[in-house]
Amino acid sequence: MNFHGVILVGLGGCIGCVLRYALGTQIPFDSAKFAWATFAVNMLGCLLIGLGMGKIQDENLKLLLVTGMLGGFTTFSGFGYELYQYAQAQEHLRALLYGFFSVSLGYTLVIIGRKFAEIL
Repeated sequence: MNFHGVILVGLGGCIGCVLRYALGTQIPFDSAKFAWATFAVNMLGCLLIGLGMGKIQDENLKLLLVTGMLGGFTTFSGFGYELYQYAQAQEHLRALLYGFFSVSLGYTLVIIGRKFAEIL
């Protein structure tokens, strides 16, 4: 691990975390509703990681944008906790739908991102 890489990942992570926080404050979580903010962040992150890993050749840029920024922006831990909150609120169907669509659409968007990378 080199110092330069640590700085790039840290800077990218900082940017991603701030972007994630900004979106989360605009669409707060409510266990009686669908978790749109986390879902949107994770789906966008899946699309962008597919695109970034397929298109970005420069390792420093990958560290900054993919490992750092997307790592700080996407929220799998938040996703897991929201599933838990749905279960606690007895919203089992909502939890099932949220989990299913997050994983299946996320995977699909990674593939689409890679295909876009090939086209570009």
